[in-house]
Amino acid sequence: MKAFVQGVPQIVPESWCLRCKICCRFPDTVGVQVPVFSPAEAEWAQSSSGKELWFEALPGSPSLVPRLARSESGCQCPAFESETSTCSIYPVRPLDCRLYPFVLTEDRAGTRAVLSMDTKCPYLQEHGADPEVLEYAAHLGRYLETETALAYWKTNPGIVGPAWPEFISVAPLPSLSAKLQGEPRVPHPALRPLTLEEIPMLEESLHLRPHQGSAYTAAGLLGWKDLIRLWWARLDGNFCLFAEQGGGLFMPLPPLGEAFNPSAVRQAWQIMASANQGGSVSRIEGIEGADGGRFVSMGFRMAPAEPEYLYRREDLAALRGDPYRSQRWALNRLTRNFQVVLRSFQEKDLVPCLQLYTRWAIERQRSFGESFSKRLIRDGLFFHRRLMMSAGPLHLSGWVAEVEGKIGGYTFGGAVSGGTFCVFLEITDRRIPGLSQFLFREISSQLVSHPLINGMGDEGLPGLRRAKLSYRPMGEAVCLIASRSDAAVRSR
Repeated sequence: MKAFVQGVPQIVPESWCLRCKICCRFPDTVGVQVPVFSPAEAEWAQSSSGKELWFEALPGSPSLVPRLARSESGCQCPAFESETSTCSIYPVRPLDCRLYPFVLTEDRAGTRAVLSMDTKCPYLQEHGADPEVLEYAAHLGRYLETETALAYWKTNPGIVGPAWPEFISVAPLPSLSAKLQGEPRVPHPALRPLTLEEIPMLEESLHLRPHQGSAYTAAGLLGWKDLIRLWWARLDGNFCLFAEQGGGLFMPLPPLGEAFNPSAVRQAWQIMASANQGGSVSRIEGIEGADGGRFVSMGFRMAPAEPEYLYRREDLAALRGDPYRSQRWALNRLTRNFQVVLRSFQEKDLVPCLQLYTRWAIERQRSFGESFSKRLIRDGLFFHRRLMMSAGPLHLSGWVAEVEGKIGGYTFGGAVSGGTFCVFLEITDRRIPGLSQFLFREISSQLVSHPLINGMGDEGLPGLRRAKLSYRPMGEAVCLIASRSDAAVRSR
């Protein structure tokens, strides 16, 4: 165990650490990010130069945390020597300190473990997107999934802490997540877990009626399985899908059948009401077209979801006329300055594509001040990774753009029903102008059997909205969300 803890190499150069004014110092003793020790690590610290009075136990956990010492500027770790900016127990410092500026955190639901970067670190602010740092993050992701790592976690579960807004997810930790989750609790006796084996049955139900929204695809649903548990049931002949997040149950889609089925809706709502114990989380999303009025007649309140942009494929492939002048200019600049090749995604591309996402996320995190945007970036890692790893079972097509022989962008998409193709993922190196336009045009040129392309929504971000509108959408895929008190639905 000691060899495992001390086997984590230090990525940040010593010169940066000695100049830093962030680590080991805290504004207060409450609600701060202190290092978490296992009992063995606390013993090593005490035998070095620490004292037993340094530590206090986390409630209900074997983990320990240091009692912070008051200083003129706030608080500091008792092992920190402010005169020299050094650590008195540095040779036996705990894993939590050795990992930093990488940290182990929970996802928002508190059920899955993630390796994250703390962007407060000045070194990461300048070098977080460097290839060496991204490769180090990939190494840590593998290192923290070993059997020894899982054995360590049992002695120090408190090292997996909450996700702070300034953290960026860089690697899911599925084995550790499984330990955190334990055996899944079935939220209702009528429900069964949705797995990849149920995809054929799910897709058959999704194609019973024509749709244009991304939620009406296996990828749009199962892409979030690392963050959301999915359950299903057959109710009055309809395939009913339920999603569980943060302990609450909702429906990402209405009951799937050849026609609207009020009986299936009522049964599904009763399942949610029972599982949620009457809580307000119960809702039915993804309601299209005339079905909205049918839900209203049953006593539901309706609210609009974020619309998704629809484009004519031939417009995106040709980019003709003044409306697309800026896109053509960007493409011409790209091809003048770089040799760019589009090819199909291969399994070997997974790691460089995830590293590209991390680099993109770091750059976007610097641009956004609002925590909502940061959560989108953090959760997006799981969605991108899942779609890339399960592209075959989810019937997705993936492409990468190689710029001077290196991957500079990737995109993934799949068919909805009714001739619509949905672009789920698109990430490009922002240092290469015109690459996003290149990807969008090139895949549009290949999708000749799909007259419409769903470019997804804008997440309420003004910059993304401007980019989506610049491609002149011909319409929107609009869905509604139904909610209502349990008593009102049961009475109709």
